[in-house]
Amino acid sequence: MGVPDQSDPLGSYERLGRDSRELVLDLLPDDWSFTGKRVLDFGSGAGKVLRHFAAEAEVAELHGCDIDGPSIDWLQRELCPPFRAFRNGERPPLPVPDAQYDLVLALSVFTHLTDLWSDWLLELHRVLRDGGLLIATFLGRAASEVYMGRPYDEDRVGMKVLNRRQGWDEGGPTVFHSEWWLREHWGRAFDFVELRPGASPGEHGVMLLRKRAVELAKRDLEPRRSGLRRRLGL
Repeated sequence: MGVPDQSDPLGSYERLGRDSRELVLDLLPDDWSFTGKRVLDFGSGAGKVLRHFAAEAEVAELHGCDIDGPSIDWLQRELCPPFRAFRNGERPPLPVPDAQYDLVLALSVFTHLTDLWSDWLLELHRVLRDGGLLIATFLGRAASEVYMGRPYDEDRVGMKVLNRRQGWDEGGPTVFHSEWWLREHWGRAFDFVELRPGASPGEHGVMLLRKRAVELAKRDLEPRRSGLRRRLGL
């Protein structure tokens, strides 16, 4: 995922949504089919990405959810059907049963989650069926050097938070992750099928993950400082 063009917000909105669709399709396994599947766009906003999956919505259930009420109101009014949408709270749970989804998208979501990251990761694990897929983006080396203006030090950046107290109207906090940190902590709940670090300056990295059939609690995902090989930049 690229960097929004502030000089052309509508064009950027369209381009980023279209590019996100292509990224998702490129990441999905060769034998994946949307037919008969149930998919959640977690943090959908007003449907920037979801709206580009109208063709898939003819053969699958595509749901969107977001914390922002006006965005979900617009999505429900303008794009439902063929999509379905609901508002979620700041904290889990989502108002859906266990093992509800075959695929969850979390694009530009965990790049803003601070203290609740593990709660939400466990919740996405809950609502995915066994073997279900999660596609999530993160900010790593390519973005860190642009945002922080200094060379990236993998040994010091595990999970790094900037602008922790910034309100959501201003974009919220910005969260960076090193690849080793994601594998160490997210890997307790999900198998890594593919991880692509951002290539261009400012670009998001992206992961394709498969749900592991494990029972976990928040403490199982949180950093175990005594056991880490690297210092965390929390």
